[in-house]
Amino acid sequence: MDNKALDKANIDNLTALWRAMGTRADSGIAGMHASAGWPNRCWFDWGEEPTAPEDDLLAQLPPQATVPLWAADERNSPLERALVSNGFAVCLEQRAMHLNLHSWAGASPGELRLSRVASLPQVESWTDVCSRAFGYPIEVAVIQRIAKDPAVRLLQARIEKKVVATALLYKTGTVIGVHQVGVPPEYRGKGIAGTLMRNILTTCREWQGRFVTLQASAAGEGLYRKLGFELRFRIDSYRR
Repeated sequence: MDNKALDKANIDNLTALWRAMGTRADSGIAGMHASAGWPNRCWFDWGEEPTAPEDDLLAQLPPQATVPLWAADERNSPLERALVSNGFAVCLEQRAMHLNLHSWAGASPGELRLSRVASLPQVESWTDVCSRAFGYPIEVAVIQRIAKDPAVRLLQARIEKKVVATALLYKTGTVIGVHQVGVPPEYRGKGIAGTLMRNILTTCREWQGRFVTLQASAAGEGLYRKLGFELRFRIDSYRR
């Protein structure tokens, strides 16, 4: 799979996960998909961005709706202009990145141990830790819905019986998307994120993934580069 195909696979993995989390039957805008609840995303699939979005319909999206603009290095697109004219502004910047697992050397798991999350109490604990890590509330019902999906691996990391980090893996073909990698504030600065990602990559390899994709924050980009991830493009997400 070449870089262009991997770029599409990156976003296709992300939006497939959003669909699994639950989507409304009709967003009101042709070609746009919409979350039924958290993560409150309204999006057009990769390559399906409209050439002339209907401004009056964009204005009717819920106040919490977040609309991602893929490959945001291409500025001043019709969709971006329509969003801005309807009072939307960038609320989140991310970097789309990918890694070929065949080129990753592997690493020791260290003292961190990953375990699968499946039961309701585990899901509730995972959701609490992840919400604190990201600073926004995550809906337990959404996570419970996908926890037993065979394409999902919901993971928590422990040190001395304390849950110190979370992650969500979603597999589409040979691509495994890494999502919701979170470390709560009280556990940061201890090297947990780096150890967690090395454990995650080992899990991806054992799950027979070939490529790993993610959408990194600016703060996390350096860590992923050190692990061998390649930076591809920026994603801007808009909200009123």
